[in-house]
Amino acid sequence: MHLEELDLRNFRSWETFDVHFSSTSSLILGSNGTGKSNILEAICLLATSRSFRNALDQKMVQWGKDGYLVKGIFFLESGRQDIAIEYSGGNKTLLINGVQERRISSIIGIVYCVLFSFEDIYLIVGSPSVRRSFLDLILCSVDSLYLRNLRTYVNVIRQKNRYLKETFEIDQNLLSAWNEQLIPTGAYLIQKRTSLIDFINSYVEYAVNSLGEKLIFPFRLSYRTNVTPGDDHEGALRRTLEEKMEKELQFKTSLVGPHRDDFRYSDGKYEIRHFGSVGEARLASILLKLAQGEFYRETRGVVPILLIDDILLELDMENMEKVLSLFMAGGQRIITTTERRKLPEIFSFDQVFKVEKRGEASALQ
Repeated sequence: MHLEELDLRNFRSWETFDVHFSSTSSLILGSNGTGKSNILEAICLLATSRSFRNALDQKMVQWGKDGYLVKGIFFLESGRQDIAIEYSGGNKTLLINGVQERRISSIIGIVYCVLFSFEDIYLIVGSPSVRRSFLDLILCSVDSLYLRNLRTYVNVIRQKNRYLKETFEIDQNLLSAWNEQLIPTGAYLIQKRTSLIDFINSYVEYAVNSLGEKLIFPFRLSYRTNVTPGDDHEGALRRTLEEKMEKELQFKTSLVGPHRDDFRYSDGKYEIRHFGSVGEARLASILLKLAQGEFYRETRGVVPILLIDDILLELDMENMEKVLSLFMAGGQRIITTTERRKLPEIFSFDQVFKVEKRGEASALQ
């Protein structure tokens, strides 16, 4: 799987950007603020339908323009795929091989990429919603049933919360009916998330052993749920919803379910976010993203496109090389950095682009 060509029109800092990438490794050089990260954002948009910065579509339109176009030509095992997303007049359109799709979410599961960016550290130190989104993105990419259950669950939670907030005399039969919709969908989400956590833990154990404890202390992820443990996820969720119904009426919001779950990282005693250094938090976030790539390889049989946005420069050269040894071979890598000399010599590139100034790029080799 690789990206052959990327075409941008009025996207962020780029009025036009049309390049062919190497199928193996490409480097994008440029000073800070020249738009390197915008290129990676566009690629992620073609894989997930959304900005990794959680930006609204209108915020990704170049200043003074009416809309944007992001188009990519990908070569997969199944053949060539042309994917284009156009935003104009408040409407977002997805075309796959020239055919317009009804749902933007149809894009999910076609192209697999893993982005390593500065924002990844919030997987460690950020809010629970960041971590939930990380799990949901991975699982939606490989499991269409998970995507459907997540969509249904979110819609029901919104209806339930609106009713709790705006209604003075609550009909408990109506609340029970909503809960009955939440139970099978929510249980499925919890089951798949905990299975993914188990997979990540097996990868992290391997990676920590490879890196050595001097680089990062051993840690495991644990899924944190407010659902009382039980023999099965559906039964446990049903029982907890019944137990917490009075509190939900009191606080006028839904208090139970995977929309409030989280996961944490600890060595059994200490959590990285409270006791680890910034460097350890950064390494932990990198290991999570490497586990994401390995999960795609094992579940879908693909080596994802790796997009690396200048994050390795926070490590010294020796530790950078150790981390790079964990990156899976055989796939496409697109890397941004401010200076080539800051990367290890073991990192070779078939193609190098130079962003001379904001919105302008040229090929060096």
